[in-house]
Amino acid sequence: MGTSAVILFKSGESVEINILLPRLNELCNREGLFHSHDLKKIDETEKLKYCEFCISDVPMKDSYDRQLCFGIADEPYPYKLVNFDWDSSEEDYFKTVVSGEFDGNEDILFKFLFAFLNEFPVAKVWIEEDWFYTLDDLKKIKASYNNSWCYMSPKDII
Repeated sequence: MGTSAVILFKSGESVEINILLPRLNELCNREGLFHSHDLKKIDETEKLKYCEFCISDVPMKDSYDRQLCFGIADEPYPYKLVNFDWDSSEEDYFKTVVSGEFDGNEDILFKFLFAFLNEFPVAKVWIEEDWFYTLDDLKKIKASYNNSWCYMSPKDII
């Protein structure tokens, strides 16, 4: 199994999926990213609870290698609440957006996450290590971009 990136909001503060999807469409259009969404799950009241959202920097039909897909969930959703023993805030976070394996597409991931955190600056990004990335961290990374950014602690990025 590969590494995934997770966009977190404090529990109870995530963006409702019906609001998030149109904003993601606008964000991708602004950033020049191709996008689509599919695999929708609704609850018993017909409310959207989950979907898959895919992005690419080339037309989707042209290259499957340049696609990056995310699962987007509406809070509450089973097994999407998490806390970290290394996080001194002791907050519970909701995993609102979770990427699939991104190896080889670190640049697309960064472009998407940078735009996302500019749109929702209270969100944090967790990439399966003992740290988060914030918007300020991503701004520093952008200033001296390195394709290995997502494998380095924000403390090590100057």
